[in-house]
Amino acid sequence: MRFPGGTAAARLLLAVCVWRQVPPSRSAAGTAEVVFGKVGGSILLLCRNVSKEASEVLWFQGDPHSFPPLFSSRVSFPADVRFSLVDNSSLRITELRLQDQGNYTCREVLNETDHEHRVQLLVANPPRSTPKCWAETSSSGLMLQLFCSWPGGYPHPTLHWREEGHDLENSSWLISSTSSSDTHVETLNSSHLSHRKVFKCVGSHVVEQEEPACSVEIKVPSLESEPPKTCFVGDNVTLTCRVTDSMPAARLTWLRGITQPEIEPGGRFFIAQEGNVSRLTIQNCSQGTDGGCYVCKAQNPVGLREVFVCLTVKEPTNVVGVVGAVVVLSLVAVLTVSGVVLYYNPLLCLRGRSSPPCSKNSRVLLWEWFLTLPSPFSPV
Repeated sequence: MRFPGGTAAARLLLAVCVWRQVPPSRSAAGTAEVVFGKVGGSILLLCRNVSKEASEVLWFQGDPHSFPPLFSSRVSFPADVRFSLVDNSSLRITELRLQDQGNYTCREVLNETDHEHRVQLLVANPPRSTPKCWAETSSSGLMLQLFCSWPGGYPHPTLHWREEGHDLENSSWLISSTSSSDTHVETLNSSHLSHRKVFKCVGSHVVEQEEPACSVEIKVPSLESEPPKTCFVGDNVTLTCRVTDSMPAARLTWLRGITQPEIEPGGRFFIAQEGNVSRLTIQNCSQGTDGGCYVCKAQNPVGLREVFVCLTVKEPTNVVGVVGAVVVLSLVAVLTVSGVVLYYNPLLCLRGRSSPPCSKNSRVLLWEWFLTLPSPFSPV
């Protein structure tokens, strides 16, 4: 009997026939094994405990009773060149792809019975980046939350938080620990925290030998304020407070004094915060109630800092009165100088070359006339 296409097609048909002739009842349940491969790498699936008396070794991908074999130790298959047999028993796969993942079965054909060994292949894809760490304040504002994220891998990596080489999972200050896909979060009691303490997150993946890490250094907030400000009665003024360093981010609040409650926005007070800067705006300044020192408070689970911002409220200056006084004084000065010059220099009285010089009586009369001018400061 001849087959079109040459001997390769004949061998494939023969292998399929052999696979169909093996009754399911003759297959004995084998052991299960899980192996991991890396995308783009290679893997060797071992067919364990192969007897020297075995007449044939077959490899299947998927259910061996539903799919034809991939390879046989006796028959060559026109299969994917990435698949090959090693020592006529083990299956090598190169240039691994995610679709190669699945269940593989090695069947050892004996005279009386068949032995099967099942292997589950998981094709893993490690994250390409490194873990990212950061710290936040819990919603209650009293606890520290440590976040560690390492996305982009399959299966998900394993993440652990450590402090001075010790796993936080076993520490007494751990309140809760949660993991969601590629992110691990641990919540700590703030009573054990201190300035500049360092926490380290270590990541591991099934196909990565190295364990990349990231760290977070927690800090008490540092504050910076502006110089004292002045506000005129009836005007508006804005006080500014800036956080220069804090981990995690600090909550900023304003107080009228250390012993006073927090200032709530509303009425004449407006509070705006952009990033690490908080601004308190006071409208319609009042000299009796708004003057004094205000307290800007920055707080996170590590600690708190306070800084004073002082405000002086003044009555507005009468600008019209000041300008009028300057004009009057200038006029008095001009008249005084003119009178003195005319008194000691009578030639200024001349109207022309032919005019006679001023007499002594004329100078006296001129000086008396100047003295009779009304004072600019006399009441009208």
